[in-house]
Amino acid sequence: MEIRNLSGARLICVGDDWQSIYGFAGSDISLFSNFGKYVGKYEQLLIEQTYRNSQPLIDITSKFIQKNKRQISKFPKSKKEPLEAPVKFVQYNDGEIADAFINEIGLLVSKYGNKSILVLGRHGFDIHDLIALTPKSRVKYFESTGKLEVKGFEEIDINYLTVHRSKGTEADNVIVLKLSNHLLGFPNKMTDDPLLSLLLSDNEEYRFAEERRLFYVALTRTKNEVVLLTPSEASLFVEELLKDNNYLLTTTDGAVNATGCPYCKTGKLVIRQHTANGSQFLGCSHYPSCNQTFKNVEILADSILCPGCESGFMVKRSGRFGDFLGCTNYPGCTNTIKLK
Repeated sequence: MEIRNLSGARLICVGDDWQSIYGFAGSDISLFSNFGKYVGKYEQLLIEQTYRNSQPLIDITSKFIQKNKRQISKFPKSKKEPLEAPVKFVQYNDGEIADAFINEIGLLVSKYGNKSILVLGRHGFDIHDLIALTPKSRVKYFESTGKLEVKGFEEIDINYLTVHRSKGTEADNVIVLKLSNHLLGFPNKMTDDPLLSLLLSDNEEYRFAEERRLFYVALTRTKNEVVLLTPSEASLFVEELLKDNNYLLTTTDGAVNATGCPYCKTGKLVIRQHTANGSQFLGCSHYPSCNQTFKNVEILADSILCPGCESGFMVKRSGRFGDFLGCTNYPGCTNTIKLK
């Protein structure tokens, strides 16, 4: 403010409040939320075009980060080819993390070829659960360089970083480790130093606000997919993403499927509620990019895609000749299936 008054200079500040993750070092999020307080009159310009992530991932992560209403509202857009499932949730049992990790490495290589893989942890020690310090270990970690060497995939560029250190980096695909619901899980539930909060001008009240931003950073390092490895006691953030997006959860025992949106082909149908009358309906997880809705919530229990229009679902109806299945797009689609 004083520099501007003395020199008449124009000041341009660039930053992203969604990635403000260094509060423990004194970084103050209020520099974004109360910018005018520090510089006076200003104009805010949003950079909303992104080139790293596909739109389906952007939709998921944007909704996640903006649950904290103090984050600046933005609507990032991408011109990349959309991926059907940019986030994959993989749950493993105790002692199975190495098996799950190596299996996901193999799946990524088979899908994308020998592309780079970045492995992320909330803490530096999260990697210890993955590596076994024995001569027969299938995963070797070189701490000085961050390099991971996986047996059978030695030619793949695989590196480990903490999420804090990963800010500003990217990789073709990302795997996030140890997404557990523990004190030192993700989010880390240890309270901040009370002395530090005295130094900050605006102490945040939103629960795990900075941890949420940190998780957002982890989700958005990938050019393609991000795989979330979670133990049986899943992270609060993982549970939230699963609930909000009705996503696919893969386990060592099989898979729980979610119903895909037949319009955008990349979103999942989730139950929403009308604010006016409280009635439930199905909406696409990629709203507002996709605003398709269905009033038949029972679709989730038995989703039969209409073979006629391929954009509606077959639901049970009754007529003068008895019960039948009709398309949710009626009268636009008159396809029916007789019930015996």
